[in-house]
Amino acid sequence: MKTDYITIYASNEDQTAEFEEALHNSLRQYSLRHLPFIEEISQENILEALQKSLQVCQLAGINSKQHFKKIYIYDDVVKTIHIDWKMSKRAVNLMATQIPTQNEKTARWLWELADL
Repeated sequence: MKTDYITIYASNEDQTAEFEEALHNSLRQYSLRHLPFIEEISQENILEALQKSLQVCQLAGINSKQHFKKIYIYDDVVKTIHIDWKMSKRAVNLMATQIPTQNEKTARWLWELADL
């Protein structure tokens, strides 16, 4: 008669952290380019909306690193690096609500967002 044994492996915290980061990274599917009106918004307003969104996370007790991650994009045409953000769906929606409604396109997009 064959007997099977269950082997218990000690949890490796590094592997757990790597798995959590991979999970959160898979949920960060969006970036600023996914905001259809972003070209019409000043860089100052974008940064202000980002800061407000991070502050909302902090006040709500949410780990913002799970939803927002700074990334660097290299533009080979002009040979420059610019900063973008990978964001979860919630982060994109939160950030969109923090951008001042400056035009009809932004207002329409916010209205559509309210229906989700």
